[in-house]
Amino acid sequence: MGMGMSKNSSKRVVFKAKTGGHWFVQLLRDRDVQFVFGTTGAGMPDIQDAMVVVKPPKWIQGLHEFVSVSAAMGYALASGRPGVALIDRVVGTQNAVGALYASSLNFAPVIVFASENVPGVPIPTGEPEYHYHSGMLGLATTWVKWASRVESLESMPYDFLRAFQLALSEPKGPTFLTLRQDLMAQPVERAFRVREPSREEAPRVPDDRVARRVIDAILSHEKPCVLVSHAGRDPASVGELVKFAHTFGVGVVERRVFMNYPMGDSHHLGFARGIGFDGVPEGVDMLIMVEAGVLPHQEPPVDDFVDISADPYHRQDVYEGGDYGGGVDWSTIRIVCDTAPTMAKLTKLAEDVLSTSEREQISDRSSKIASEHAQRYGKWWEESRERFERGVLDGYSIGYAMNKHWRGSIAWVNGAITPRDGLLKNIVLNDPQTYFGNPSGHLGVSVGMAYGVALADKAYVGVEEYGGYALGRITGGGRVAVCTLGDGEAMFGNIGSALWTVSHYSIPVVYVVLNNACWAVEWPPIERSSQHWAKQAGDYEFLDLDAPRIGFAKLAEAFNVHSATATTTEDFEKVFQEALRVAQNGRPALVDVHLPKATGPTPSVVP
Repeated sequence: MGMGMSKNSSKRVVFKAKTGGHWFVQLLRDRDVQFVFGTTGAGMPDIQDAMVVVKPPKWIQGLHEFVSVSAAMGYALASGRPGVALIDRVVGTQNAVGALYASSLNFAPVIVFASENVPGVPIPTGEPEYHYHSGMLGLATTWVKWASRVESLESMPYDFLRAFQLALSEPKGPTFLTLRQDLMAQPVERAFRVREPSREEAPRVPDDRVARRVIDAILSHEKPCVLVSHAGRDPASVGELVKFAHTFGVGVVERRVFMNYPMGDSHHLGFARGIGFDGVPEGVDMLIMVEAGVLPHQEPPVDDFVDISADPYHRQDVYEGGDYGGGVDWSTIRIVCDTAPTMAKLTKLAEDVLSTSEREQISDRSSKIASEHAQRYGKWWEESRERFERGVLDGYSIGYAMNKHWRGSIAWVNGAITPRDGLLKNIVLNDPQTYFGNPSGHLGVSVGMAYGVALADKAYVGVEEYGGYALGRITGGGRVAVCTLGDGEAMFGNIGSALWTVSHYSIPVVYVVLNNACWAVEWPPIERSSQHWAKQAGDYEFLDLDAPRIGFAKLAEAFNVHSATATTTEDFEKVFQEALRVAQNGRPALVDVHLPKATGPTPSVVP
């Protein structure tokens, strides 16, 4: 079967609904959507009314659209299924745009539905229509793969299907569809039969000629190295990348956005910074860049490199980039493809053609890489242990303490920027879909992502009818999400909204707030400013989050969330262990870690 061709099969689904909103919720259930992340709004009453009698999906109430769409993103990334969000008209769409941006740069298959009113079109229930916006789709278009409006009930199932299919096709990303409130309230007077195709798409892989060029290029260099950023979004890519690294004798450096490569594997050589190539080992003479775009001004430190990406523009796999795209157009070989099957093909072809001398060369390279791996990790862990024992509270000692109590059922969501290096080097992850970062750089995304990740292995089950409403339960056990974030990230991400949600639904999340009482990530740029006036004067008002320092433990307590404050390394290990125990028993927790202020102990001269 050729690329992109469909099997000649489909199914017809018959829907009998009372209203357009009732039908919409049935469409969600037919696609096995377990959860809808959203915020209540006056533009969606007939949809929410229908969710009383049709379950699943289970409504997960948020208190801000940015948090709810971020949660849908976390769910999509951790489950491999579409994340679904429902927001209210133009007001909700404006609030959600930052999360759409993050979803795009995370390749997250998120479908965002937004209610909409049309001027002069009455709502059958007599509700007034308001919050008009003729350019509502334009608010989302920049950061979604497709945006459209449902114009009729007849077209709704096809618009619905298109939104899902486009979100899930490579390169994956968010889609946006508006639902007119008048249509959702409109009575449905007949059954609708919908043809839904059963598709099978061939993967995008290079032909044998290009694949052989890649193999020859790798074998012709002394120290090739993989730099990988986003490939771990697909669990299959992780296993294929391990086989690739060992087959060719190449080290792997992560720009960790996902868990791209197991840290316990002897070919893992650490982490590159989010922007640029810091972290690539010395002596590397060739890079294989796997879903790793770079900003236009960042040139690789080598002349020869292979560019393997699902996104031809490198808009989605550029760390803290944007819609310009990545600057890797001068690569030696460029392959736009699906990563996992491409890595598998390169490995299989190499195994078939490698000579005895080439295999010996690869074995020698692998031995050197394993030695470098052991030296790097031994040094990192020893330094972190010493910092912990000396009571230095920072990313290294915190990561060291967290790793001592880490379990396989934990997924890590990281929004912390300043302490990220120490955390990454110490929390040992070896399984796919156990790390989710924030490549967009949009502060606050991790707050909602965390509870979406925690729900990714759960379902709404045991649904029964109770004379006018349906009721079930969210399955317990399974994954716990640990979210490390700064105090600025927490406030940007509306942590109050998330704390209410995780408490209300008993979602097992542990928020570890690294509270340094300032926007620490912004201090280095101000220190490097052209005139240095702020630094010389001691004016930190642009950064300050103190006077008062935010008491996140008290905030969590207000939402009935288990909380504790830590000011020493020993305190932190103790309260983190207890927070994990609480989450593993099905309740959320928060740890407020008081770190030294990045600008020093002296208060700002301007309060």
